[in-house]
Amino acid sequence: MTARAWAGVEGVLLDADDTLYDTRAAMHAAGAEAAASLWPDADPERVARAGVRFRDDPEGHFAAYTRGELEFAEMRRARIAELATWLEQDVTDDLWDRFEAAYEPAFHGALVAFDDVRPVLDALHRDGVRVGILTNSSSAYTATKLEAAGLDGLFDVVCSTDTLGVGKPDARAFHEACRRLGTDPARTGYVGDEARTDPLGADDAGMPAAWLVRDDAPTAGPGAEVLARGIPVLHSLAEVVALRDLGRGGGAG
Repeated sequence: MTARAWAGVEGVLLDADDTLYDTRAAMHAAGAEAAASLWPDADPERVARAGVRFRDDPEGHFAAYTRGELEFAEMRRARIAELATWLEQDVTDDLWDRFEAAYEPAFHGALVAFDDVRPVLDALHRDGVRVGILTNSSSAYTATKLEAAGLDGLFDVVCSTDTLGVGKPDARAFHEACRRLGTDPARTGYVGDEARTDPLGADDAGMPAAWLVRDDAPTAGPGAEVLARGIPVLHSLAEVVALRDLGRGGGAG
């Protein structure tokens, strides 16, 4: 859907990770710190890239979790085991607890909200727009991240893969999140940073969608499809408010 579909939306659902707070940077920093703590004799160049590897999840365990094939804890254990194997370290029975003890304080300590989040939430709420979160993370972990980023208590609903029973880009996740928000999907805008999971998934679910790209937009793969569909590309969440006005005026394609 184009910008016109945003005219008069009654609700907005937002992705969480790398949309509300900088999960990427926090994972990169915390992964490197945890790897250095647990495996001081590992290749230092790989240790420095451990957070990037952990977030990239080359074996696709997080995607399997969003499809309902793994529980959240099972997914995390698999990713930690993959990281240890990549660093040529033993996968021991206590690895999970040791990694989490080193990783979690560093992650939450490094997690910060983007500067544009609170102003757009205030603006939308002043306009009577209901605002919620739809994330593929777990409910408990999302709660800790919102608290760490100083954003807890600011959303009308928080929907996650484990609370919905299905994750994005499945249309059922979008529709159930709208039901819990109390708005019709056709009158509920969705904004997220992952091209396939967020704007394309929301568009397929019949919702006004927007792609949040804080850096350069990829011009190939799912990103190209977002552009081809005419889905608006935003470089700040603040543009959501302008998008509603632009859509109302009918000036964007």
